[in-house]
Amino acid sequence: MSATSSPLTVLQRQFADPKSRSRFDTALCSWAAQDPALADLGSHERLSEALASRDYARHDEVLYALLQRAALAGAQGVVAGEIVLNAMLPAVPGIVGRVVRASRAAIGTFGARRGITGGGVSANEANADVQAAAIGHLWEQIRCYPLRRRHHVAANLVFDTQRAALRALGVDITQAAAEVVNMDDVAVHQPPAEKDASEELLELLSWAVEQRWLDEQEAAILTARYFGEQMGRDGVATDRQLGALFGVSQPTATRRRNRALDALAEAGREWQRAGRG
Repeated sequence: MSATSSPLTVLQRQFADPKSRSRFDTALCSWAAQDPALADLGSHERLSEALASRDYARHDEVLYALLQRAALAGAQGVVAGEIVLNAMLPAVPGIVGRVVRASRAAIGTFGARRGITGGGVSANEANADVQAAAIGHLWEQIRCYPLRRRHHVAANLVFDTQRAALRALGVDITQAAAEVVNMDDVAVHQPPAEKDASEELLELLSWAVEQRWLDEQEAAILTARYFGEQMGRDGVATDRQLGALFGVSQPTATRRRNRALDALAEAGREWQRAGRG
């Protein structure tokens, strides 16, 4: 699959078309006059500038306001959904990569899965198909976003999309191999009274340290990645940000993160066997 013909590239070109930008500008100008959260974002250019900033609380406020409109039926809901989808497209390659790795890990650890080919994502499964499916799942999550979740909006969309994509490939999302890419996930239809997955992850981290599955350094790097103030385009801290935070190089931060995730996956299996998850 060439980069020029991938589903992601095609969609990016569609949204960059002057007609699409004009629709986005018209809608945003109208909403800016009605919604205080969008008051200074009367064009697509201004929206892009706001979402490119490091003001992550502002990101949540803006995306949440757009998702409220994306939940509406009719043309307004579609345009709002497209604006959010366009903003989230840079996260798609990361979603696809993590879904493929988690699916293959599940195959290697737990045997064959259903998937499109009968075994999750195989070498014969075209990347274009996985990418197109991920974009489709992202669109569904945008239109059906649970509006009780006002914080970590971009991260929630990413992890909900990964969860849906893994389920569609036949991967048991309760398996630890899949869970490592769904840590901040909360099920779309989960009752508000139930504990969300962010709370469960914090409990798992605490339990894993107590049981010595993780050392303090590993727990610290995972906590900073998923719950810290710094956040990259995928809604979690990047390895570069983690390196700066802990005073190490980016490659060192990557090695420590991978080692911590491997240890957490082992802890997650034991957590499930103990009936804690």
